[in-house]
Amino acid sequence: MTTLGQFAIAGRPALVTGAASGIGLAYMPAKAGVLHMVPHAALELAEYRIRVNAIAPGPFITNIGGGWVKKDPVAKAAFDKTIPLGAMAQTRQIKPLALLLASDASSFMTGAHVVIDGGVQLGQLR
Repeated sequence: MTTLGQFAIAGRPALVTGAASGIGLAYMPAKAGVLHMVPHAALELAEYRIRVNAIAPGPFITNIGGGWVKKDPVAKAAFDKTIPLGAMAQTRQIKPLALLLASDASSFMTGAHVVIDGGVQLGQLR
């Protein structure tokens, strides 16, 4: 195994990006770039046994967008109603997915774009 391959075993990096947001023009093409880069990078790096996967988080409570969601509970409650699972996620909820991608449990997984968004991409059922 190459040194590069040994790094993959130790590091198992995963790219993290957002699936949907109202952040701004530069943010959107950056996310699209990651979406298109992942399968190509996965294919190029597969011979070194480096896996490349992306996590695409949807509505998480963060400081992105000036942290509006933490500052305005009325707006957050209204936004929560648009999410099929009923609420925005806490940042701790993304950790298990990141750990999965970094573990041997995903040793045969590469080129994936894993969405974690509370069902937002499914649309509204209410």
